Amino acid sequence: MIPVAILQSRQGGLVNLSYYRGLITSLVSEAKIDAYIVSTEDGFSTLGLSRRFLSSDLDIPEGEIRKLADWNRFENPRVTLVALASRRKTSHLRGVILAPSQRSECYQPFAARSFGRPNRDFYYNVTYEAIAYASRNWGTHRIAVSHLSGCGGHFHEDIATCNAEALAHYCDVAEGAIDSFIFLSDGEIDLVHLAGIQYLNIEGETGQHRPSSIETERRK
Repeated sequence: MIPVAILQSRQGGLVNLSYYRGLITSLVSEAKIDAYIVSTEDGFSTLGLSRRFLSSDLDIPEGEIRKLADWNRFENPRVTLVALASRRKTSHLRGVILAPSQRSECYQPFAARSFGRPNRDFYYNVTYEAIAYASRNWGTHRIAVSHLSGCGGHFHEDIATCNAEALAHYCDVAEGAIDSFIFLSDGEIDLVHLAGIQYLNIEGETGQHRPSSIETERRK
């Protein structure tokens, strides 16, 4: 585990940001995280490589996870978070959020307006709502996130900075809700991508969160 930065909320609370190159199984077994935000991209990706473990810990069939991930990536035109709460009382994780990425159908309108760079509004709001949902509904305090760019060398420093900005804004309104936030590497993200995060508190210009229009649908 490599420390990246310590974010300080407006109320003075501190959140540790770290970088970890390894398997999610190690983080979970050592109780380093209790929720996970991962891109819906399957196959030889973070989700694909960890799907069997997530299925076992959450007691959710692998086929169900794969089906929901594929739907959210290939078919769903709306920006959607698929929140999978644990179905096992003794699970280590409280839940997993399948988040859209640059490879998702819903990202196409944002890509057209971004001229090849990651769309900051997209990544900021996806991250903020994922953190807020996990915190408010599952009571999570230790979150891990994989790159949300999709595989193939598309990760950009702006995405990590948006992740951290969203975290900082959520902690400003939910003091003490989050203790730690880990960037989980799978070969796409490296320490160089996290350099911009160290300047967020120094610059002190992260602004405030502007609520988005959110719809929640619960399925059994």
